[in-house]
Amino acid sequence: MQLTNKGNTSSPNTFSVNLLENIEKLQGTMPVIRVGGNSQDRAIYDDSLVTATASSCSADALAIQCIGKSFFDSYGTFPRTRYSHGFNLAWNNASGYNTLAATVPLACKAIGAGKLENWEYGNEPDLYMGKWRPSNWTEAEYVAEWQNGTSQIRSLLQEACPKLASQKYFNFMAPSLSSPGSKLRPTEIFNDTLNSGHSLEQISVHNYITGATSPGVTLQNSLLNHSSTVASLNKHVATAANLSSIPDLAGVPYILGEHNSLYGGGRAGLSDVFGSALWVLDSVSYGASTEVIRRMHFHQSTTAPYAAWTPTGVNASTHPSYYGKLAAARFLGDSTTVSVSEIALPDSSPFESAYAIYDRQSRGLKRLAVINMREYNSTQSSRPVQTYSFIVAPSSSWTVERLTAPGAEVTTGVTFNGYAYESATLGLPRKIDGTVEVLSAASDGTLQFALQDSEAAILSLN
Repeated sequence: MQLTNKGNTSSPNTFSVNLLENIEKLQGTMPVIRVGGNSQDRAIYDDSLVTATASSCSADALAIQCIGKSFFDSYGTFPRTRYSHGFNLAWNNASGYNTLAATVPLACKAIGAGKLENWEYGNEPDLYMGKWRPSNWTEAEYVAEWQNGTSQIRSLLQEACPKLASQKYFNFMAPSLSSPGSKLRPTEIFNDTLNSGHSLEQISVHNYITGATSPGVTLQNSLLNHSSTVASLNKHVATAANLSSIPDLAGVPYILGEHNSLYGGGRAGLSDVFGSALWVLDSVSYGASTEVIRRMHFHQSTTAPYAAWTPTGVNASTHPSYYGKLAAARFLGDSTTVSVSEIALPDSSPFESAYAIYDRQSRGLKRLAVINMREYNSTQSSRPVQTYSFIVAPSSSWTVERLTAPGAEVTTGVTFNGYAYESATLGLPRKIDGTVEVLSAASDGTLQFALQDSEAAILSLN
């Protein structure tokens, strides 16, 4: 997330705040925000900057991303929000070291104990090879650099923010690899004792279905495809299983520290259309059902097609994928109190999926999510409908909330539960369709309902 585009304490971006608070109302907490990605490993600090960011600065003639002191003011913008802040590991030179020494005090004072989720040191270090590090850079060499740098971070915290240097707060997500199949192998990194200091709070590996410019990428076969999503996320399940036997990692949760549809910022016509909203809901629901992937940080870049919204300027807008996140928040709710199971559908089609939410204590069924990913475009003449049946409590009553749009290829006209959340209302809900849809199960427990192609629904037990 490019934090400075979200405003600062004197001029908060109300649009962004409202969009985040909409999610908070559904899941009970504000999303945890990771301030990192490629920008953290490009960021060079320049104390003379009067702006928060710049594309060049006197601190380093080769710098393409510079930050000034006011960059850190943005940490006061979002209420009730916790942050992960990323430090620059890539720049292995004087300006990189000076940046670390200058930004650790600024970051810790801006965030404080109340808003700190954890730290991150380096983004996708496996991609440094042949660029910022030698092509034969090893896992052991990476670990040595990471441990040396995090030790320096702790020393800087002890001086600037002593409380955050204590074991309770000195926590990291790592190693933030680009994928489970990265050239720096996760098992070797941890066998080389990355977590010997027990400062690792989350095992972080990144995930994308494929690249924005990869051959053969289509909306139906790449995003609106449950089999593709399952295959992508199951690589992480396998990686987590391989790491589970390493003693230093006992009890450390596995997360997708960066996640989205197509790497490289996504692709127009795929990542910025309604079909991506259906993919988000399927991706989050399946990830939760694995009981291995404990969190997904959806990557947000201000002008990228896969961004959930554009926060500023004449093109400020809510993108379809945001609605997928709303639906996912509604389905999962407080994820600490529920468990998610995938439901096998009779057709075994890769273009549909279904999930059930159960209360962790009572094991009672609370919600269903059904996603019809068969691609329908708004230019087609008729829109097919699929009928689904589930066995639930006899004669039980269910409220239906639909994630819908005129077609999979549209970028506007999206609603969830009949509401739009657009820039014209600064992200606040505007009722488009006031219909309240309630279904009743038959006396034998059969609950039947219909979904249009390229549509999803959340069904909640009344």
